[in-house]
Amino acid sequence: GVKRKRGRKRRLPEGIYIQPSEAETFTRLIKQMNEDGRQTDATVKVDFLKKCKEAGLLDDFFEEILDKLHLIQERLMDETTSESEYKEIGTSLLDCRLFEDAFMSFQTEIENKIHQSEERRQQLKEEIELLQDLKQSLSSLQENRSSSTSLSSLSP
Repeated sequence: GVKRKRGRKRRLPEGIYIQPSEAETFTRLIKQMNEDGRQTDATVKVDFLKKCKEAGLLDDFFEEILDKLHLIQERLMDETTSESEYKEIGTSLLDCRLFEDAFMSFQTEIENKIHQSEERRQQLKEEIELLQDLKQSLSSLQENRSSSTSLSSLSP
């Protein structure tokens, strides 16, 4: 698409310059603040993790994360979990790039589970057919036995 240059002075054909509008200036300022904030935010996060490592607290930090994940799991297993809690948990977990690989692995796991279930269903179908055949055979055997018993009792 066509990109507009924002926040720059515009040149009129006669060579006269005009200042960008207040809205453009504000937009540029907000954009710059966000970029600075992201950079500062990333720097603060990196520093935090390095300091945790230096202080020997990285394991404790991850234990806290694992505890939180366990609580989330318990909440999801609870029958009284509200729709808003599901939304909050879903947003927290599913919008996190950290878990993208886990989702890919989980998708593979789901496909494997489907395959195993289909195999089990086929085995059950074959077992049912075998049992129905056996039932029919037993029924036929009992009919033959009854008729041969009644015939033998009639003969002198």
